[in-house]
Amino acid sequence: MYYYVYDEFIQDPRFERDLALIETRLTDLGIAGKIARLALFRDPKELIKDEIRKGAKTIIAVGNDVTLRRVIDAATDTKAVVGIIPLGKENMMLSDILGIPMGVEACDILSARIIEELDIGEVNGRRFLHTASVSQASGAEVLVNRTYKLKAFKKCSLEVRNLALEEDDVRAANPIDGMLECVVRTPTKGFFKKQKWNTSIVPAKNLDITFNETVTCSTDGDEFQSNNLCFKIIPKALRVITGKGRRF
Repeated sequence: MYYYVYDEFIQDPRFERDLALIETRLTDLGIAGKIARLALFRDPKELIKDEIRKGAKTIIAVGNDVTLRRVIDAATDTKAVVGIIPLGKENMMLSDILGIPMGVEACDILSARIIEELDIGEVNGRRFLHTASVSQASGAEVLVNRTYKLKAFKKCSLEVRNLALEEDDVRAANPIDGMLECVVRTPTKGFFKKQKWNTSIVPAKNLDITFNETVTCSTDGDEFQSNNLCFKIIPKALRVITGKGRRF
């Protein structure tokens, strides 16, 4: 049974035509199912878990990366398969990496049902598929695999990556290798006083990171504040529908 989770923002009238096309195409493909429309007063995690207990086998987020993260929070460690139909203009990085096109075109990808088992990252009890990041902190102490420490005395930015594309100074993060990658960037002066960055990359299964101040941590479009971040990897915890154009 398919269960479609509509984010609150796509219930705006400007998405009516897109949703009508999507629902028609899903019916044509024989994969129409029950629909849940999220609202501020409803707990999406409990809503989705309840449907999984009732027999839902495939949970589809209809919205953006934030919608998908909510579905992941509920579906990780279950046998349910997760997918996404991207709608909107913001927070679309995950659907792009997974190879899922926008709108009605995603329906055919769901029907083809190419499934990958992916690792999931967790920070302070919050699950993430892509990256958890802190854009600026006055200092950080990183305990790696509970065995050794790294310290950044200067201001730094920090990312813990599970599924991420290659950048100029860092390799791609592979969500099927059983490891997280901690990327710490500290500023340094280059030629002609131009600012450059020193980049350190540390693969790990567990990370305990303490900051000198309260920082804002962003996880797949969501944010929370803390001065201590505890990370772990959960191998092969999520079954996800991907497209042929997936980027990992």
